[in-house]
Amino acid sequence: MDIELKLSLEHEWHESEDFARDANSLIVGVYASGVFDEAEAWHLAALGDVAGQHVLDYGCGTGGTTRALLARGARVTGFDISLLRLQEARQRTGAAPAAYTECAAEQLPFADAAFDAVLGKQILHHLDLAAAVAEIARVLRPGGRAVFLEPLIHNPLLEGYRRLTPHLRSPTEQALSMADLARIAAPFRRGSHREFVLLSVLPALAAAKLGAHPRWTALMRRLAQVDRRLFDAAPALGRYAWETVVVVEK
Repeated sequence: MDIELKLSLEHEWHESEDFARDANSLIVGVYASGVFDEAEAWHLAALGDVAGQHVLDYGCGTGGTTRALLARGARVTGFDISLLRLQEARQRTGAAPAAYTECAAEQLPFADAAFDAVLGKQILHHLDLAAAVAEIARVLRPGGRAVFLEPLIHNPLLEGYRRLTPHLRSPTEQALSMADLARIAAPFRRGSHREFVLLSVLPALAAAKLGAHPRWTALMRRLAQVDRRLFDAAPALGRYAWETVVVVEK
């Protein structure tokens, strides 16, 4: 797909349909269950100590990650393709010292080596990956680190659900493959990834369908421990996880 058409479709989606998701949909319930808490905590921790550093909040959305970075003492610049999201981010961070820019990830308006670190969440799978990765490498200073939390494509059950619910996703997004992870790491000195959520999604689905209950939360936490043991013992199983945290260093 032509990159300008892709950007146009993504912009239109994030200014309209993305805000119209049914609050009762299964995917919203799964996210509310806390099943991704471990992945999100690892995602932020993997960036390391950012106190005093200039961090690019890569696709900042409504500012949740920006607030977390500010709380850790970072100087933050956030960007997003959606003006509506940026307006909400400005309201959310209030008088906190964050700068915001409306732009596309494939066409960043920042100088070379402008940032000490880059943090993105659920964004790379929306992008023209080759163009986006080239821009990340350009704006990240030598020795800097970039960290991304992204969905994976290899689990047939998850992919089946995605195909059945296209209205919940933008028209151009696609979860990442293991080959994509290698492409992300290619321009950098070092790259790694860590996977999350396999069996632990089952009680999250139950909670989303049947209602929250402490037993689902307890089972989800136990299965998250099982997931970690499985991934550590058989890394090849990681491709079937729901989420991955990708870490690259320039």
